[in-house]
Amino acid sequence: MARFLPALMVVLIVGNLLTILGLTTNLAPVIARLFLIGGPTLTVLAAVSIVVIVLKTKRG
Repeated sequence: MARFLPALMVVLIVGNLLTILGLTTNLAPVIARLFLIGGPTLTVLAAVSIVVIVLKTKRG
């Protein structure tokens, strides 16, 4: 499972980037809404996955 950590870190960065773009740029409303929903979702999923993988790695 630890092999997924680099990819999850990239997903974390992309999620943050989408959130920032959705908040700061003047995009079409549909794209802005997609960024504002998808960005935090990616960020939260990646963060939770990283924490779970690190905890499982330390325990076993």
